[in-house]
Amino acid sequence: MSQLAEEFAERRGKQYPAHAWIAERFPDYTETMLHLDDIIRRRPRRFDEKGHELFHIVALAVLGSNPHNQPHLTAHIKKALQLGADPEEIAEALMVAVNPAGARVLTYGVTCMLEALAELETEGWRPEVANQ
Repeated sequence: MSQLAEEFAERRGKQYPAHAWIAERFPDYTETMLHLDDIIRRRPRRFDEKGHELFHIVALAVLGSNPHNQPHLTAHIKKALQLGADPEEIAEALMVAVNPAGARVLTYGVTCMLEALAELETEGWRPEVANQ
């Protein structure tokens, strides 16, 4: 795996085969994406990392009930929970999108949130530890 693919995986918290493939074949594109990530996530900003995860969650949920997308959404929900978001906060963020995008956003998002909570529980994660 290339250094670019490793850095992409480290920032995403997971190695996506598509990212590794793209990094190997299009290093200039991958470098641009990493630079964009620096601008969006690493410079001083108005929203903290938890807020960014909530935006990610809503955007992915709006994309719809897509089995291909579900693990990606679940991963962002897990990260938000680990950053201190509580399930009600995630659900409220999803509810905001119901009016413009439809109720499926809430149903799909909460379904993924329940999966994320179950995965975290099996991994031994406890909310009170993450919120300290």
